[in-house]
Amino acid sequence: MGRTVVVLGGGISGLAASYHLSRAPCPPKVMLGGSWLQTLEARGAVLSPELLQQQAQEAAATQLGLKEPPSHCLVHLHKNCIPQYTLGHWQKLEAATQFLASQRLPLTLAGASYEGVAVNDCIESGRQAAAWVLGSEPDS
Repeated sequence: MGRTVVVLGGGISGLAASYHLSRAPCPPKVMLGGSWLQTLEARGAVLSPELLQQQAQEAAATQLGLKEPPSHCLVHLHKNCIPQYTLGHWQKLEAATQFLASQRLPLTLAGASYEGVAVNDCIESGRQAAAWVLGSEPDS
């Protein structure tokens, strides 16, 4: 039975996380993007499904040891789907937090746009925001 590689264009490389998927019965998924994708675009490359499939297959062969070509390949390009923090993000976030506190505004910042894009970061951000709204200290 052939392997399937699914390419999801995004903001980060998901190959390390795909390691376990390559040994699972479900098909491995490869995420390509971030500065790599931005560099290709800046050079004027056409982001065709064929180019993304080729890059994913090469990455899967190199990093996951999947040498045989996939029996099926689905390519989806989702540009700008994962937040990319800009230079000075943390300083802007600190300034916004201080402004909210100084103005005593009943608002808290939570989610991927602020202190981490990973699922666990978003959960922690929501937990801390809920504790703030409830007026309690978040559990460590």
